[in-house]
Amino acid sequence: GFTLIELITILVILGIISVFAVPRLSGAEAFSVIGARDSGLSVARQVQLRAMQQEDPSADCHALNVTASRMGGSAASGCGFNTDRSDLVDLSDSSVRISSEQTIHFDLLGRPVAANNNRICIASECKITFSQGSSSASICLNSEGYFYACS
Repeated sequence: GFTLIELITILVILGIISVFAVPRLSGAEAFSVIGARDSGLSVARQVQLRAMQQEDPSADCHALNVTASRMGGSAASGCGFNTDRSDLVDLSDSSVRISSEQTIHFDLLGRPVAANNNRICIASECKITFSQGSSSASICLNSEGYFYACS
């Protein structure tokens, strides 16, 4: 039989090994993708809240724009946003890419709508996927405007 001290020693050794082994097995790209997804989730909610506070939330300045390397508020010069923005995830210097390029507007209740104010994401949730190599992480948006991390 093993004593309690031997069992605790083995658990500590396994814990130390797992701290070093898990990051090597999952790779740095998984952390980059999840970090980008979490930043995108925060930015999407921020753009949505800003659109809900506007008289005309369907205006292009208050839409969530998603491209292959950028996600956030409008980049149009007429919108009056400066270069130091908190509502933008710019992945142009990264190998993480965003799929499902789209522009999502929001009504005053925060629900996703198209530019013509027709509701979207009703039949199936809208999905924005961040990927790098074999790792991917997604953001889903349901018809009532709830953003969440999904698979």
